[in-house]
Amino acid sequence: MFCPKCSQSQPADEMRFCSRCGFPLETVSTLVRHEGVLPQLDNQKDHPSIRKRMATESLILTVLSWAIALVCSYWFDAHSVFEYVAKLGALIFFLVGFIGLSRFLYAFLFLKATPALLGDKLPREPIRSALPPAQSTPISDWPRKQSTREMVRPASVTENTTKLLDEEG
Repeated sequence: MFCPKCSQSQPADEMRFCSRCGFPLETVSTLVRHEGVLPQLDNQKDHPSIRKRMATESLILTVLSWAIALVCSYWFDAHSVFEYVAKLGALIFFLVGFIGLSRFLYAFLFLKATPALLGDKLPREPIRSALPPAQSTPISDWPRKQSTREMVRPASVTENTTKLLDEEG
């Protein structure tokens, strides 16, 4: 396969990026696999975004919980066992409604509004490294350093001194 931007030959079809210019090659490999045609995605209107789905669920949870808490609050003056059950139920459903409201705010403020494609037809491939596999060169192939015998380090200072004294005397 060749990079469409710089025409660099790629060593493998699994490359995610061009080794010369860094152009993303995932779409190119998808085109090659499907004979030049991109597979159609599901209709985005059928699948609401994660943000919208979570906000809707949270809003329903909040309204329903607070409605039940309001109904429970009417039984506060029942003067029987139902009074304690009503107070406990109102407290629990108020807290559940508060959790729903927090979840709604989280969805509204922090989630992106991208569509949640449940059955997209693009094949998902395992994520591969952008770099080619590691290659090693054995150390024996490296050129050896030439022996110039210019500065030979002696084994010890006394040995070198003894040799110099023997040469002079």
